[in-house]
Amino acid sequence: MSDPEIAILLAALDDRDPEVRRLAILTAADAVHEDALPFIRASRDDDPGVRLEAVSALEGVAAEEAVEALVDRLDDQDGEVAAAAARSLAEIQDRTAGPALLRRLASARGAARAAILAALRRLRLEGALAPALAALDDGLAAVRREAVMVLGYLQDPAALPRLAERVAGDPSAEVRRAAVGALGYGSAELVLAGLLAGLADGDWQTREEAASILGRLRPAGVTGALIAALTDDYWQVRLKAAVALGKYRETLAIPALAEALTHPIGNLRKEAVNALGAIGHRDAVPALQAMLDDSDVEVRKAARHALAGF
Repeated sequence: MSDPEIAILLAALDDRDPEVRRLAILTAADAVHEDALPFIRASRDDDPGVRLEAVSALEGVAAEEAVEALVDRLDDQDGEVAAAAARSLAEIQDRTAGPALLRRLASARGAARAAILAALRRLRLEGALAPALAALDDGLAAVRREAVMVLGYLQDPAALPRLAERVAGDPSAEVRRAAVGALGYGSAELVLAGLLAGLADGDWQTREEAASILGRLRPAGVTGALIAALTDDYWQVRLKAAVALGKYRETLAIPALAEALTHPIGNLRKEAVNALGAIGHRDAVPALQAMLDDSDVEVRKAARHALAGF
């Protein structure tokens, strides 16, 4: 943005008409990375429409002054402005924004604390470990969830016990589900108890996530729990359990997988067929042969492929 253009923008920002000020910010938004100061100034405008355009224009800007301005707006009296500020912070990918975010996190509360944690997530700063661990005890579920997400991105083994605690005892299903997902970066022996707790959780999406991660990590001694999950009330959990059991290639799972072939959901039947094919034991052949006449073409194709491996 040239000096004359900046002068025109600044003059427009002094106009008494808020619509003129708003349109000035909207028109110049593409120049925010060249000179963020006019947008920072506009983020403090008396008119919420002007503030909204300003914080939206500052999306992803990592300059300290811009970060400070966006954090200031997280407590804006206009909810739309506050939400836009949170979105703009979350788009920052430059680690140079880290010090300002960490400094403001120390005093942030409520939704603002959650938004700053969300902004820190993808930056993967070592300095975020301690405040994220502390935020696991916040009274607001949104804060705890964002803290879990930060820890998941950091992948520090020191956080695993605290994440397992969230799986076992957090009152929010969203937090428990996120914690199960974050355990997926740990070694199998360190996260097994947490994942088994997730597989028995009252929230079906948490159970689904746990079954998926167990299949990926393949810790020893969990096939019994996965076989039991094939009778879950939700077919989505059964499907992930079937996929996981196929990776274990455990012959003890054949009867339960064969029973899953009678389920009305075609995707579940297909994954049960795939799992039986992966196990590759002759005891599965009769069940697989019966699926050659399944009503779902994808199930029939999976059965033919599985039988070709015998």
